[in-house]
Amino acid sequence: MYQGLFTVFSIPWVAAFTAVFFWWFLTGLILFIVKKVDNISDKAHIPTTIILSPVIFLGIYLYFNSLSNLTLSSIYCAFFGSLLIWAWFELAFLSGFITGPSKQTCPKGISQMKRFGYALSNIVYSEAILLLSLLIMVYFSIGAENLFGLWTFGILFFARICAKLNLFLGVPSINTEFLPSPVMHLASYFRVGSTSWFFPVSISLISFTLFFLVDKIFDANNQVPTTVGYTLLASLTTLALIEHWFMVVPLRDAELWKWMLPKQKKGTKINKSTSENFSSEKIHGL
Repeated sequence: MYQGLFTVFSIPWVAAFTAVFFWWFLTGLILFIVKKVDNISDKAHIPTTIILSPVIFLGIYLYFNSLSNLTLSSIYCAFFGSLLIWAWFELAFLSGFITGPSKQTCPKGISQMKRFGYALSNIVYSEAILLLSLLIMVYFSIGAENLFGLWTFGILFFARICAKLNLFLGVPSINTEFLPSPVMHLASYFRVGSTSWFFPVSISLISFTLFFLVDKIFDANNQVPTTVGYTLLASLTTLALIEHWFMVVPLRDAELWKWMLPKQKKGTKINKSTSENFSSEKIHGL
């Protein structure tokens, strides 16, 4: 019975739906946790993140346990494992547990380079540990059969860097309503305005990755595990591409999760720093 039920997940469109649903659910769960803790106490964020640390250990177990096998179940384990690792790091970031040495707002009237330096000092620990995690995963994946977990984490990392740079350099549409109190100060480092040169570059790179993965799906020659693996990756890349377009299209992607979040306490709204340099940390699904 269970084996027959699991064969449903060998269907490509089911794999695509699974990837989208798991991304949406994890993102919503993270936002629910940080906003719920916000309503309780600002000091409860870090203890909550530590209490939920078994999530990352489960992800690590799933990832490393799937490296030597290229079966349908191991590919799903690799994909889910990488998403769980990423989800915990995202929670640690939004909770202010792993951010950077500075937690101050952007000073007014400074140059672009100084602004970049201040912004980096607020998030450098988070980005460094994500990069280190990716490098560790690369090292242990050398010679492994199943690289889909590594690809998953790599796509998430690349999309995150592209998103942050676009938010810093300028995009027309930025959502701030999901920012929890520990990282509200980041709202002063990103710019609402016309898109920069980097936006078409990042869109092109993500699109190229998507085309590459779709081509791999058709090259899989009906090998079910491989087809499903590339479908999961292509679905995740498509979500990254859509999220980037949400930065320029005035559509409220926040409605995807807003209905499930606890109501915000009064007096916790985000302040705009300047009309020219208002910013936000866009919550990109994971």
